[in-house]
Amino acid sequence: MNKIPDELKIYELSKLWKEAEYNFAFWDKVDIDWDEEYKKALPRVLAAKDAYEYYRELRRFAALLCDGHTDVSFPEYVWQDAQYFSAFPVYLFRFGKDIAVICVSEEYKDIIPLYSIVKRIDGKDAAEYVKENCYPYIWHANEAACGNNAMIELMYGRAGSCASFTFEKDGREFDVTLTREDAAKIKWYAETPAAAETGRKLLVSGDSFKCEITEDGIAVLKFFSFADNSMPDAVYKHFDELAEAKAYIIDVRGNTGGNSFNGHQIAAMFIDGDFQNFSGEMQTYQPTYKAWSVFRDDLKDLSLTEFEEKYSDEESIKAYRMSRHIYFESVTENTENHTPGKLNGPIAVLMNEYTFSAGEDFVDAMKANTDAVFIGSNTAGSSGQPLCIPLESGGSFRICTMRCLAQNGEDIYNKGFSPDIRIERSLAEYVEGRDSVLEKAVSLLKEKL
Repeated sequence: MNKIPDELKIYELSKLWKEAEYNFAFWDKVDIDWDEEYKKALPRVLAAKDAYEYYRELRRFAALLCDGHTDVSFPEYVWQDAQYFSAFPVYLFRFGKDIAVICVSEEYKDIIPLYSIVKRIDGKDAAEYVKENCYPYIWHANEAACGNNAMIELMYGRAGSCASFTFEKDGREFDVTLTREDAAKIKWYAETPAAAETGRKLLVSGDSFKCEITEDGIAVLKFFSFADNSMPDAVYKHFDELAEAKAYIIDVRGNTGGNSFNGHQIAAMFIDGDFQNFSGEMQTYQPTYKAWSVFRDDLKDLSLTEFEEKYSDEESIKAYRMSRHIYFESVTENTENHTPGKLNGPIAVLMNEYTFSAGEDFVDAMKANTDAVFIGSNTAGSSGQPLCIPLESGGSFRICTMRCLAQNGEDIYNKGFSPDIRIERSLAEYVEGRDSVLEKAVSLLKEKL
């Protein structure tokens, strides 16, 4: 369906508009006129000459909502087609503000040294280029957490499309014009140093997790996601071995989320008894209040701050807030603790800007119910229940319907949970094969022991 009929384009854009209008959880956080943006998107969507351009316009529209759980996904037939998803012969990764080459094709390995920094693209400062050409399609208002998606947006595009790069390595700048080509046919070259031998004993592992213990009794539990529903029971089977540890490192850096229930089952091993695992807000809508608001001229032009200063009666609150889809009811959830027991000892939780969704819900539960120390960088600031909608043209979109609130009162929307000890991994230590965040956790726990 590379040629999508205009009628279907209009219908699917309208469906995205409608579901966001009535279900999006953060209308009070974004300063846009959704109706006007719909009217602006309509001619761009109709002008799209193929499915790739069409879906980019849908993605641009959804990205106006600035939320990490609100986006549009390409159809499989598009993202698997090298005509649309070809890659530059360099693999780019962002370390802080720097965009570095961590992998390069065999063809370019003597031209673009590994770990070169991208300074400019098509003559524009690299950060500005990404802001103008990548963020409009993936933005969720936390720049650090946008890093991975921004690099994908930068690297991939139509086959044969070009860009002029200015790289810097060891103080020397040099220019190379690169052309996107079929990524499946690129022969990649990398020299990433192997990490030092850990000396850890493996207790249990799966596709999304690994549990090990060091020679001096520190358990290191790494969870790449919480999507695997069999994972909690697999870990519980090794509870007795974990209980022999003197301290615990729980690493949820890069945890992409999944099922929050699974994360809470892991958190339960460090908590006495049942516990509150979640606090949030869910939109409530009664359409008659919107109908009544039409006749309330006194409410029409008020900002939320102005309204709250002037009105406190329930009828005005419902008329104002429900007509704008920002009337919420509080929601809490509890976890029944069915773990084999409680693991005792000092705890360090490692997190970063790519700790998303259910990974953040895990951090919230640990912050609220344990005395763990949190090391790394702010989490992504994106959690909540998405409403997932398939599209007839083959792709899909999702709209965040739930406002997740930190139980400790911390503002996490597009900010994330903050660490107790802030450490960000640098390009230099990546090249050396070091992990300063993990090193700090080990050092701190040994001091406590």
